[in-house]
Amino acid sequence: MRSTLNLKTNTKKSQMNNIIKRSLGDFLTFRFILLSFLPLVVSLVSLVGLVVYFGDDIFNIFAQPQIQIYIDQGGFIAWLLSLSFVKFMITSSFYVVGIFLAIILSVIIAAIITGFLTPYIVKFINQKYYNYNTTPLPSNFRVFKAIGVTFIKFILIFLICIPLLFIPIVNLFILNLPFFYLFYRLILIDIASNTSDSLIFEIDLQKGGGIKFFSASVLFYIITLIPFVGLFLQIYFVIFLSHVLLEKNSKGF
Repeated sequence: MRSTLNLKTNTKKSQMNNIIKRSLGDFLTFRFILLSFLPLVVSLVSLVGLVVYFGDDIFNIFAQPQIQIYIDQGGFIAWLLSLSFVKFMITSSFYVVGIFLAIILSVIIAAIITGFLTPYIVKFINQKYYNYNTTPLPSNFRVFKAIGVTFIKFILIFLICIPLLFIPIVNLFILNLPFFYLFYRLILIDIASNTSDSLIFEIDLQKGGGIKFFSASVLFYIITLIPFVGLFLQIYFVIFLSHVLLEKNSKGF
């Protein structure tokens, strides 16, 4: 019994090592290194443009003089806002949330650009290693429906988290819950819709891509929070997760 468990464990480790080696080998080629600069450049240019055109307006809304307006009006809210620690919480939360949202926005832009490249990446990997038959692919309607449901759930999770956003330090963690969910589900939908036929696609959505896919998504999400690094490695994320699903699909559940 123990030898059987050890054999299964060693087999899983071997499979994961193969995926890591294949993914790195694919990523460290001229074509994919070159493609990796596309999401990075487009997201940075877009972010700079948004900051130039809207940065001052957004800052002025939450600036200290804006808080002073409410203080001057009197009442309980004014008294509450006049407290130094309340001012600190609001101001610090604004900067923390602002920086976080700027990073997330750049990642979203990079992910959108990468999404257009996913079919090409998956096709290359499938033909090179697996030759897995992905037809019939899920319909566009089914894919967009899954994306719509994901955004609705994301909004609900975000609304639930809002009361905790003004608590320093806690807001750093709580903000990641809805955005990780969005990152994880969208990248699953994007890759599964290109690596799976319509039936396996439904199974992948139901099972969340499996434990390997989920674990890798957690690690990749953490990496996306590192400025520039997460933007540049978007292509690698797709390569690695495509290997995970294609290997699983080609060997069966």
